[in-house]
Amino acid sequence: ERVMKIKVVVKNDVHIFKIEGPIKAGNEFELGEKIEEYIKKGVVPKFIIDLKKVPFINSAGLGIFLNIYKHVDSLKGRMVFANLNSDIENLMEITKLASIFEIFKTSEEAFESFDF
Repeated sequence: ERVMKIKVVVKNDVHIFKIEGPIKAGNEFELGEKIEEYIKKGVVPKFIIDLKKVPFINSAGLGIFLNIYKHVDSLKGRMVFANLNSDIENLMEITKLASIFEIFKTSEEAFESFDF
């Protein structure tokens, strides 16, 4: 099953990206473009990337997340991650992204970390 789906939920101006399916060759760029669409001029981005239903992510996918993270950070926004499985968590440790990204166990915890 190659299909990746993205559902976007907005809650108190936080965008929660619920991604479903593996992030791999060919769809990581589509994912990046989809998230970038929600970066609007003059609005501070507040993003949660919910990976609960993502079994696998390739290194290109991680690279895309890093690029978007830098973009969001440059706009004084925040992009955090939630619901990583152990494989993805290990990958983030190995690639040292775990020290850059804020990672939460659940999307509720991630949401509560934003100040309103």
